[in-house]
Amino acid sequence: MNQPLRHAQFGVINSYLVPEEDGFTLIDAGVPGLERHVLAVVRRTGRALRRVALTHIHPDHIGSVDALKQAFPDLEVLVGENDAEGLARNGVRATPARLLRGGDSVGSLSVLDTPGHSPGHLAFFDERDVTLYAGDTFVNIPSLRVASVVNALFPLPSIGTEDLARTVNSARLLLDVPARFLALGHGRVLRDPLPAMRRAVELAEKNIPPHPLLLRLAATISRRSGIPAELADVGRWPKK
Repeated sequence: MNQPLRHAQFGVINSYLVPEEDGFTLIDAGVPGLERHVLAVVRRTGRALRRVALTHIHPDHIGSVDALKQAFPDLEVLVGENDAEGLARNGVRATPARLLRGGDSVGSLSVLDTPGHSPGHLAFFDERDVTLYAGDTFVNIPSLRVASVVNALFPLPSIGTEDLARTVNSARLLLDVPARFLALGHGRVLRDPLPAMRRAVELAEKNIPPHPLLLRLAATISRRSGIPAELADVGRWPKK
């Protein structure tokens, strides 16, 4: 198996091209413009893009779905069954080829239900290289935390979390996944992540509420920039 490819738009919005025998699976579709990077990789490698699997349907994870579908007409769009209505509501015209739930498979990826950040939030686990793609259940900017915990340096994914308690519960369930690598929607890929994940879950379970000033700050940033509240390079995989 070739190594997965991470692309970080603006340095903070991650998508992952996961090699399969028939081409690539793209995990998350970033914001508009990601399609140019994907097309460049497809031309360079000769691998086709076969499917895009969405961890959830917030705007910074679905922004290039329609452009990718136009570039690759046979592309399969895959989304969690409890996020399906939100996909269209957030402006995506492409119709999902399949609605996913825990226990399903996407190529070599196992699907895990991790609701909380969104109702149908998913994680994907690749047993071949033992990578857990956990979407926005965890955030790794500036360091690893559960998305329910607000950090002043990068608060927006936490502000976009729809159910704090369910997010913490999903994060704890992911501690049972024997991950060697943790790949997230925001932040660098972590090698041997379980100790850091456990510390992050224990902190989140203390149920420290977000400070009201942080909530107001994130709302102000969103309003003035036009960036959705859940949105706030190319990265190498850590060495094995």
